[in-house]
Amino acid sequence: MRVLITNLYISKGSGSEAVVELLADGLRRAGHQPMLYAPTVGPQAERMRRRGHLVVDRLAALPATPDVIHAQHVTPALMAMAAFPATPVVYACHSAFFEVEAPRLHPQIRRWIAVDDLCAELCLSRGVPRERLQVVLNAVDAERFRPRPPLPARPLRALLLAKAGGHEALVREACAEAGIALDLLGPATGRVTDRLEEELPAYDIVFATARMALEAAFVGCSVVVVDGRGFAGLLTTANLPAWRRLNFGAGLLNRPASLDAMRTAIGGYDPVDAAQVSASLREQAGAAAYAEAHLTIYAEACAESSPPPECLPAATAAWLEELLPSQADRAWRKIARDLGSTQETPTARLEQAARRLYRHVLPLGLRIRIRQLLRSTSG
Repeated sequence: MRVLITNLYISKGSGSEAVVELLADGLRRAGHQPMLYAPTVGPQAERMRRRGHLVVDRLAALPATPDVIHAQHVTPALMAMAAFPATPVVYACHSAFFEVEAPRLHPQIRRWIAVDDLCAELCLSRGVPRERLQVVLNAVDAERFRPRPPLPARPLRALLLAKAGGHEALVREACAEAGIALDLLGPATGRVTDRLEEELPAYDIVFATARMALEAAFVGCSVVVVDGRGFAGLLTTANLPAWRRLNFGAGLLNRPASLDAMRTAIGGYDPVDAAQVSASLREQAGAAAYAEAHLTIYAEACAESSPPPECLPAATAAWLEELLPSQADRAWRKIARDLGSTQETPTARLEQAARRLYRHVLPLGLRIRIRQLLRSTSG
């Protein structure tokens, strides 16, 4: 099966980019042909190409029509759907908080995937039929993230993995009080790596959220779920099932981070329990089962009859009306803010937001159309 996977970026290996690589590896190991499309590519794409993956930033560069489209992010998803209108689509939602991730209804989309329960709630709230939605929890490549040696009786080294700041000082103080050496890693710290699996085995406690927390626990580190948005606490065998359903992320961060909270989490360090968490994840969250779950959904989507061709143009036009910059207060404005723009006033600020949107998301043909719209609004 030829599977076209779309994403905003295949560049730095974080977030959905890591999912793209994990899924592509799993599909290829299962004997299928993944093809990857992102408007913005970078070092990650180059590494994947060297390993034999097909990664393009222009849909015209694909050598064949896909059998199914695994769509992530509404803008590159739309590009792929427009290029291959007869190909069934499975849309994956990776965040419950960003409009660029939010599912949209389209007759070409046969199935929806949510990575956790919050994303599933978003899908349902946007009108996705419950019977066409499935939660597929995130997974880890066991070949890359190998088990670390047994944890020591008391923690000696800790790692803070931070995408967003605001809690570093609290973690640092709590670790200092406990006599634990602390290192920092992640976009918020100024030190990043694309080989996290090589870093994790050196640490006893890891402070992280989302995929980084999953990977640290998978390796066998004791994990405290916290970031600049809030605090959940120490990951244990007791809370693992519920916390994994929320992807160790925003749905759990319902308490403010505090020094007392950090002390309590560190004080709960239990090497035996952490090893049991790791064993459970290695049994349940492996890449092979992850790929197989997706292949089952792809097969279901492909088995359905195609929608009438005449209904596709109007549905695609409705997406374009929401996603192309204009003076109207539509989804494109929120997507532009998601991508980093905080400006939202007419003309010059509209142009500033649109530039960021189309430079990072849209192919050349739509960029030309956007320029035309901007000229009309500035006139």
